[in-house]
Amino acid sequence: MTESTWAQQRELFDDMITLYGRKTSLEILKNTNLKVFRLHLATSNKPAPIISEMKQLATSRNIEIRIHNKKNLSHISRNARQDQGVAIDLIAPHYRKLEHLIRADLKPGAEFILVDRITNPQNLGMIIRSIAASPMAGLILPTQGCATIDPLVYKASAGCLLKTDIYRCKTSLDGALALQQKGYQLIGLSADGQLRLNELDNETPKIMMLGNETEGLSAELQAACDQLLGIPMANAVDSLNVAVTAGIISFHRIR
Repeated sequence: MTESTWAQQRELFDDMITLYGRKTSLEILKNTNLKVFRLHLATSNKPAPIISEMKQLATSRNIEIRIHNKKNLSHISRNARQDQGVAIDLIAPHYRKLEHLIRADLKPGAEFILVDRITNPQNLGMIIRSIAASPMAGLILPTQGCATIDPLVYKASAGCLLKTDIYRCKTSLDGALALQQKGYQLIGLSADGQLRLNELDNETPKIMMLGNETEGLSAELQAACDQLLGIPMANAVDSLNVAVTAGIISFHRIR
């Protein structure tokens, strides 16, 4: 199967996430609460207990197993260097295109986090975990410029990846402008922001935007913001880890 053919088939499954790696795939197969669509194995896999266990679990759960040559498996995993000859497709009903949110009714007070060029998988996973545990309604995740959903993100999220409403868009700017047009207020996190968390109202739907780990929000996103929000810090500290910042804003309503 060519990469283009696989991409076309993936479009049929709007709510599917593909992860890879032996330990990750085995952990997922053992969790009967997760809906697995298909297990992919490479012909290059040598006999090993973990491969046998995955096959047995998939068979016992009536999960289809597909065998591919190494090159074709890499088209599925999109990470030939780290997939270890295994990939797995998960049905994730909370993982959708942004159009689903755009078409939905605007809910008063709903708040989402949008990430801009967050490239560290651990940071992205921890952000997802904070959102899942908090009153935040979900995450807006660009498919360009950000870390991709992979086993590192899954592990850092402590399993919350599959419990969090995630809406994917092409770029952070595309997503932000579409949501602004829908009626959401764009609030950008910035060291120069004058707005404070305790000044936010609870009625206006908002998109809280977090920027790159070192550069912050892009100039284009800052220009699109309705307001810039700052978090006061003591002892001449000028910035926080982006995942820590996400945790603070995710729980700002709980006082």
